[in-house]
Amino acid sequence: LLQLDRLEQLAMKLVATEQCRFIAPGTQASSAFSHVKESVDGRSLADVFRQIETPGSWIALYDVETDAEYRDFLRDVVMNSAQVKASRETVTDVRGFIFISAPPSVTPFHIDRENNFWMQVRGRKTLTIWDREDRGTVPGKAVEDFIIWGSLDEVKLTDDALARGIAVDCGPGDGMYFPSTTPHMTSTHTGWVQPGDGVSISIGINFYTDATRRAAYVHSANRILRRLGLQPVGPDISAWRDAWKYALGRVVVAA
Repeated sequence: LLQLDRLEQLAMKLVATEQCRFIAPGTQASSAFSHVKESVDGRSLADVFRQIETPGSWIALYDVETDAEYRDFLRDVVMNSAQVKASRETVTDVRGFIFISAPPSVTPFHIDRENNFWMQVRGRKTLTIWDREDRGTVPGKAVEDFIIWGSLDEVKLTDDALARGIAVDCGPGDGMYFPSTTPHMTSTHTGWVQPGDGVSISIGINFYTDATRRAAYVHSANRILRRLGLQPVGPDISAWRDAWKYALGRVVVAA
C-alpha cells in the first residue's frame, strides 16, 4: 500500500475530495506551514507523479483512512503498537498522512493536536523534534491558540530553538513516536539520491487517547486563565490543577 504506484492510485481517489496537498517550492523550515489543494505550478496530479523525482517535489495525502484498505492498514499498525501507550488509554480517531517528496525539500516547523507514529518507508529524511514542554520553543499561549483555533501563527522557529532540536536521520524502517503538540519538522537532502532512487516516502499515523483529550481541555482552561492575566502551568504538571481545569475546559469548549 505504500509503494509509489499504489500511492498514485490513492491520490487519484483523494484529489476529488481535496485530500491531496502541495507546498510551494523553496519552502524553508521557518516558513509558514501553508499546504494548498492545487499544485502551485499548475501541473495536474498525474504530471506531479510523473515528475515526482524532480528536486523539491512535495505532495501529501491527507486522511487516507477514508479509503477502506488504508483504514484497515492504519488500525493494524496501531493495534500492533499498543505497548507504547498506557494500557488504560483508549485510542480513537486514527488517521493517516503520507508524504512523498524529492530532495531538497522541507516540511516546516509545526505542532499537531494528535499523537504521532512517524515512519520512513522509502528514501531518507531527517526528522527534527523538540521537547514539547519547552516553552522557549513554543510558548504556552501559542499551544493554546492551536488547540482551540487551529492557528499556527505564533508557532515559529527561532534561531535559539533551532539549536535545541534533536535531529534524527531516518531511512526505510526507521521511525519515531512523539505525543501531541511536540514541535517537529522534516527535511530531505540529496546525499542519498541515485538514478531511479530519488523519492522519499514517509507516513504519520495520528491518533487521540483519553490523555490527549484531557490535556486539550486543560489547554482550553489555560486560555481563559491567561486572559485574566494569570500565567497557568501546562497539563501533566499538577494533578489537582488538571482536575479542575479539565472541568472548566469542558465548559469552555461546550460554549
